[in-house]
Amino acid sequence: MELTGTTALITGAGRRLGAACALALARVGVRIVLHHGTSAADARVVSEEIQRLGGTALPLAADLADPEQVATLLPRAITLTGGIDILINNAAIFIPGGLRDTDSESWQRHLAINLTAPFLLMQAFARQPHLQPNGDTRVRGKVVNLLDQRIDRPRPGHVAYTAAKSALWSLTRMAALELAPAIQVNAIAPGPILPAADAPLEQFQRIAAATPAGCPGSPEAIVDALLFLLRHDYITGDKVCVDGGEHLL
Repeated sequence: MELTGTTALITGAGRRLGAACALALARVGVRIVLHHGTSAADARVVSEEIQRLGGTALPLAADLADPEQVATLLPRAITLTGGIDILINNAAIFIPGGLRDTDSESWQRHLAINLTAPFLLMQAFARQPHLQPNGDTRVRGKVVNLLDQRIDRPRPGHVAYTAAKSALWSLTRMAALELAPAIQVNAIAPGPILPAADAPLEQFQRIAAATPAGCPGSPEAIVDALLFLLRHDYITGDKVCVDGGEHLL
């Protein structure tokens, strides 16, 4: 797929990996719709940086825990741009909680943001007129879902998050089957790339040092995997583990 001139909607694009992906795609000529929740100021900074690069960035706010706001997000993006060619489901919440102490509210919020929102966005994405099956075997749409290496190597302490991301991996494969050949659906499963805001840095460094690679990864590693999947027209229903081999342990 030629990326220059295409349009991407990236959820959670104001900060961290979402921002890195938005900037990287803008550098190769992709028009960016930057979804953000409460990070309006961060999204504005990313948008201004993209504009300095000569690109196009359109911030859009939506609470992904609210199905009504999710339902209008992609149509709003289409109204602004004329059509979305690339959907990157990056936004997620990561709140600690084990099986014994995760309450119903936290469970439902994880499912809403980490699973239901990607489902609804993929559904709306696939309904666009230019992505309907018509006998044409060319790839015309790309979806990339951000997962987590925990789906291969679950650990206690984040039960709702891990369950939602594991379900998103199943949804990725089902969507790849249903939406082929016009739309490819793949995933990236990061490992220790950036420390969590609520976790000690020492813990992150210890986890990264224990990977086969022996060190943490970088946002650029995620960007490289994303660009690979977006440019490749013969991979679908797969995931790239960008985790220094942590999923093997």
